Amino acid sequence: MTAVAPLLPLARPKQIGFFRRIIRFVAEFRDAIVQAVRSLVSHKLRAALTIAGVAVGIMAVIIIFMVESGMQASFARQLNSLGPNTLYVHKWAWGVGGRDWWKLRNRPLVGALDYRALKRNMKIAVAIAPVANTEAVVILGEKELKSVDVRGTNESFLEASGWQLKGGRFISDLDDELGSDACVIGADIEDALFKNQEPAGKRLKVGPTTWCTVVGTLVRKGNAFGRTQDNLLVMPLSSFRRSFGQKRGLTVAVVAPAGKVMETEDQIISVMRAARRLGPDQDDNFSVNRQDKILQGFDQTMMATNIVGLLVGLITAIVAGIGIMNILLVSVKERTREIGIRRALGARRASILLQFLCEAIMVALAGGAIGVALGAGAAKLIDILSPMPAAIDPRVVIGGVLGSCVLGAVFGLWPALSAAFLHPIDALRHE
Repeated sequence: MTAVAPLLPLARPKQIGFFRRIIRFVAEFRDAIVQAVRSLVSHKLRAALTIAGVAVGIMAVIIIFMVESGMQASFARQLNSLGPNTLYVHKWAWGVGGRDWWKLRNRPLVGALDYRALKRNMKIAVAIAPVANTEAVVILGEKELKSVDVRGTNESFLEASGWQLKGGRFISDLDDELGSDACVIGADIEDALFKNQEPAGKRLKVGPTTWCTVVGTLVRKGNAFGRTQDNLLVMPLSSFRRSFGQKRGLTVAVVAPAGKVMETEDQIISVMRAARRLGPDQDDNFSVNRQDKILQGFDQTMMATNIVGLLVGLITAIVAGIGIMNILLVSVKERTREIGIRRALGARRASILLQFLCEAIMVALAGGAIGVALGAGAAKLIDILSPMPAAIDPRVVIGGVLGSCVLGAVFGLWPALSAAFLHPIDALRHE
């Protein structure tokens, strides 16, 4: 007795209709792309001018946002050079101007007594470094370097500020206690005064009367906020104050444990208020500065830049969109009789609509791709040839391409609809 093969389940009418619609859509979509390509190729000059208009608009927007992206990345790197978990106790608050400046100028300087109070009473801090600074001329024989950033501090400075030692040693607390003449120099001073030489043990003249002996060098750190960080000379705080004045104010850098920045800030405020004997009704006469305070001001600036970029993008999109709409309206006018013949032979309105939408999107996509490529290249040149940073952000690239497609679809919709809803008889009569 022979086995009977099981019968396969028959497809339902609804399933057959669904599959047919998908197959028909794929076929119409393919035909629409072919027709759009033929139309663009047959009108090369008109298509090229429209594509160029879209490309210029997209390029302008891409350059703006890539420069902005580079500025944000550069600012984040520079901000990180201050130490991610470091708080700075100072007379001044960062990013303050106008009326607040007049209020803060009458505050007392942060001094040695404040530093000692923090050193004695801060239980949570990882490291505390007092820093005083000035600018001076550094001389070695007949060579001299102007506007050197001279800082007086202690051995916690490296941990508090994120610097790394390249060679030799850093100043110690013993150097600070004894007021020794030890000093550590940055990469710019090493390159300018000790090219092809070993700086350790050399004597430098700092300012009009001070001499110091180089005991170490620092790793190059680069620029921050528009100026070099490596034109730096570090000496013990006691030696600095003896040479440049005892009444100079300090910035006290306090390193917080990871994840406890806010808790550390609260403890700093408590210790400082107690040290300065401030009553409950009195305002703080000092500032505890954090990175996010600078970041707030920068974000406000970037918000204004974003608004400008969006306005430029909107204007260029409208101009480019009008160009796309114009070329589509002309194309519909020229092909009115062809549309009438296709409609008379059974072409659906959706097929006509899809064809002209594909043509609009292809023009916009070609212009967008060229504009993104030109914008990315221009941003790279700006980054290399100018001091303004620029970075190629993949999000901006993807946004430029997708935005071009949306632009083509939006501004091509009206001409495509006008073509799709032409009456076949009126279209056949068109000459």
